[in-house]
Amino acid sequence: MYGIEVRERGEEGMVVELEGEFDQHNLAEMQETLSNVVSLRRPISVDLSRVTFLDVGATRELTICSRLYAHHLTLCNPSWQVRKSVAACGFEEWIDFSCRHSRRDRPEREAGETSPDEEALPASKAIKP
Repeated sequence: MYGIEVRERGEEGMVVELEGEFDQHNLAEMQETLSNVVSLRRPISVDLSRVTFLDVGATRELTICSRLYAHHLTLCNPSWQVRKSVAACGFEEWIDFSCRHSRRDRPEREAGETSPDEEALPASKAIKP
């Protein structure tokens, strides 16, 4: 089972949330989705926090996309399974993961309130919602 969800985040661009297992059976759909979103030429975050399996083809595709479109595509929140797949393929030096909260996982905060993540970072490095 797998899922691909694309959402707009206003001025922040687009979020592509991948969930479940990605292999040769759904690789074409993942490629098509990423290609369509990249063609919009907006900032894109690919949230990998709910991915439970990546085969070598899916891992390779994400690696290639992250390199080709590094100026506006960011791979975020890799699950431990994603990290293991990347390591097994030897792509650790090719991917620079970002850690961001997806909107679905992020609790709503009052104006001016900081999250624990923002408090842990220096002000110049704080991740803004």
